Amino acid sequence: MRVIVTGGAGFIGSHLCRRLLKDGHSVLAVDNLSSGYIRNLPTGVVFKWLDLTDEDTALELPKEGVDVVFHLASHVGQELSFERPVFDLKANAFSTLLLLQWCLKHQVKQFVFASSMNVYGDPSMLPVTESSPVRPPSPYAVGKIASEYLCQIYQGFGVNTTSLRLFNVYGPMQDMDNLKQGMVSIYMAYVARGEPILVRGSKERFRDFVFIKDIVDAFVRCVGNERAYGKVYNVSTGRKTYVSDLLKEIIQVFGHSENYPIIQGDPTRRDQFGIYGDSSLLQEDLGWKPTVRLEEGLAEMASWVRQDWKLQNV
Repeated sequence: MRVIVTGGAGFIGSHLCRRLLKDGHSVLAVDNLSSGYIRNLPTGVVFKWLDLTDEDTALELPKEGVDVVFHLASHVGQELSFERPVFDLKANAFSTLLLLQWCLKHQVKQFVFASSMNVYGDPSMLPVTESSPVRPPSPYAVGKIASEYLCQIYQGFGVNTTSLRLFNVYGPMQDMDNLKQGMVSIYMAYVARGEPILVRGSKERFRDFVFIKDIVDAFVRCVGNERAYGKVYNVSTGRKTYVSDLLKEIIQVFGHSENYPIIQGDPTRRDQFGIYGDSSLLQEDLGWKPTVRLEEGLAEMASWVRQDWKLQNV
């Protein structure tokens, strides 16, 4: 198949490109490099710089022969969305609309969208399912849920769409320089630099951490599967992990004592206190299930930090 991955030079996108290439697909990675890096892309992937907030962008995409579009490009991070809300909505919702219009015009068979657990806000009942109420607490979350609704509209027009609500993704190649997005990568970055860990908010908060390998597997399982058409899925482990326990695991995997310094800071704006998800629907429809436990994933990520990330930051 011929596929396009927007945000292809980013953390999740580059891992997806690598898997698709391995599976024998022809891959075009599209990115504006605002948070992605060319070095993330494997040999064999074709790269094109594009600004997906520009209405003329579609003119620079292939006119025919594309089977699937994976839309992962976004202005990442709930906190950052408050700093540039107009830009955030353009990057996260307007870009989705432009791509869906392009898919409809050029008869692209499938559109798979990377949504977020942030659409749930602070849920009243846990674990959240796909039918749980959405309470988007930020411009970022509004852009994600708006994109899901756009996918539903274009499903009615004949574009087969699937939206994946990703929970806390972590793993090798995550952006360790961005201290405003990615709980695991933020805490690991402090430890890797030998600095005290700044924890913004309560250590009693909890999350559902999903390793990058399992996230990529969820995207790949959507391809050509009619059961996924028109659906929204949680991509979650169903495992509730407290921030306090995550900190212990990270400190331990780097070989430090339990007395490693931690600084308590003010919480980020409109941060979710606690959330974890039920992925039963994804398991039933597509046979997906998480395979990497948090302890294993953190060890693999820490190994990457020691071997590769530190070399890039000498």
